[in-house]
Amino acid sequence: MNFSAKGCGSRNLSGILYGLEIMAFSILGLLFVFASVSDGSPDLEHITGNVTVFQKELFGKLKKKKDMSGVLVYITGFKSEAPGEIPDIVQKNKIFYPEILPIVAGQKVRFPNHDDIYHNVFSISHVNCFDLGQYKGTEAPKTVLFEKPGLVTVFCNIHPQMITYVAVLENKAYAVTDKDGTFQIRDVPLGAYKINAWLPNAARTTKEVVIKSGQRNVINLEISETIKVKPHKRKDGSEYPAAGCKTDG
Repeated sequence: MNFSAKGCGSRNLSGILYGLEIMAFSILGLLFVFASVSDGSPDLEHITGNVTVFQKELFGKLKKKKDMSGVLVYITGFKSEAPGEIPDIVQKNKIFYPEILPIVAGQKVRFPNHDDIYHNVFSISHVNCFDLGQYKGTEAPKTVLFEKPGLVTVFCNIHPQMITYVAVLENKAYAVTDKDGTFQIRDVPLGAYKINAWLPNAARTTKEVVIKSGQRNVINLEISETIKVKPHKRKDGSEYPAAGCKTDG
């Protein structure tokens, strides 16, 4: 079930759509999401590789992170049908899990509340605007359909620290890095594509890749966490209550 948006037409919410969200399509490199596989071959190959993540130090210097997990790596250049399964973004201990959820356009996402307090999941993204209203863990989880490719930033209207990102992709060729930065993308059709790496506080990194039959496809990427995520506002454009004020509903 796709919940209709409440107040999504508002134009006074610029504070919530920081630079990443405004440029959702270009961030994920999904401007040409309906490109078909060039040779039409049914053959499939795997891609393995490593993403090296750098973080900002004092005076603008960069250093290699010890934990390079959580980077979204994905292929653009062909379209595949959405899987039938419905993944969860869980609300637990006033945090969304996972922080980044990659899905395929046409897939649904469920938002169960595992806390004993109210949460109010919403997004005013241009890609998918919705407002699920307030509900506790004792109530049935609510579900949203994501039909268009792009980046959808999701918040809780009660707890400002709760942020998650739904990366709505054009195909199933994606992976998330392990702690050492390694990843594997399985079952990629033969052809020429782009492979991308993205984090919420980093600019997208892109490389050209040509997938050939019987070829070992190993890709190494680098990404730097240099973008500061700005504070956001509530769904009506107002500020969140000051720290210490009761906001649990």
